[in-house]
Amino acid sequence: MPSTKKEIKHRSTAYYLVFVPGAVLLTIVVGWSIFWYFVSRQTAAAVTNWMTHEAQAGRNWTCPDQKIGGFPFTVEVSCTNLLFQGTIIDKTLTGTVGGFRATSPLLRNDNLLAKIEPPLTAKSSDGTIDMTVRWDELYIELEGPPRAYQRVAVAGTKVKVEAKAGTMDLLDGGFEEFHSSISLSPDRQDKSYDFTFSFNDGSVPAINNLLDSQLPLWVQVEGTISQIGIGSAESLPDFLEQWRLANGHVDLATVRLTSGGIQFEAKGGLDLDDQHRPAGKLNAEFAGLSNAFRQLNIDPGLITAGQVLSGLFGRGSDIPGRLRLPVTLSEGFVSIGPVRTSIQIPPLY
Repeated sequence: MPSTKKEIKHRSTAYYLVFVPGAVLLTIVVGWSIFWYFVSRQTAAAVTNWMTHEAQAGRNWTCPDQKIGGFPFTVEVSCTNLLFQGTIIDKTLTGTVGGFRATSPLLRNDNLLAKIEPPLTAKSSDGTIDMTVRWDELYIELEGPPRAYQRVAVAGTKVKVEAKAGTMDLLDGGFEEFHSSISLSPDRQDKSYDFTFSFNDGSVPAINNLLDSQLPLWVQVEGTISQIGIGSAESLPDFLEQWRLANGHVDLATVRLTSGGIQFEAKGGLDLDDQHRPAGKLNAEFAGLSNAFRQLNIDPGLITAGQVLSGLFGRGSDIPGRLRLPVTLSEGFVSIGPVRTSIQIPPLY
């Protein structure tokens, strides 16, 4: 009899040792699966909300075969042959993107990292614009809701852009690597965002020809833009007009372009005038740009005179061989030192 009780007790102990942990594990797996399903639908809804926001702004995105995956620790929303139609700068464009895969941490559906598949092709309805963009890798990161993004970042490698306006090359160029981001400025109350943009080892024929250099281009821009609300305007002209009326301002902390021995560095501020044209002043330094000055029909003697005056007033460059002169944007024209160049900037909208 005692042996029978021991056997029953042994079986009961084995039951608890095997069944109870198994039941707990099964409950965790089922519960996590339900939780993942719920969160994945929220993440898919975030993508849908972004598309809805874009549609309200007149930019329609269509994902014909959306899929959800990533179980158990992430959520992935993917789509191939993403379709686009919308108005950008008074042109109705229709295009496609090879596809995208948006990934979100399971516990943060306000953070999306999207990998975009090439190519992007777009044409205007009137046939005046034809654009193709190709790349090896391209990522977009979004933090925050569509109407109040706290950070937007874009990064890519081996990007090639070809854009035509009628028979004219509107933009043609490429670069090995580029990074850009815009994020809410900390400790400021004027709706300011810090931004960065850079591309390395690039080639833009229009700029290379102006510089008379076929060496790779390196560009870096950093600064802060005030009085903006990302996602609050329904179109680019609306955004720019809201920004202008709010006395928005761009503080450029760094503007740098190099190509071999050619160097241009500047910092200053910009805004929009009453005619919707960029206006402002940059304190700039130049090196190796004599050929570019000639192409802009700037008399080297006037540049030298401007440099002498800068030196007399204590504003000469600290680096030998560099010119330090202001670059001014006023009344739609660009001036370098005392000389107004032939560069004319039309209204942005």
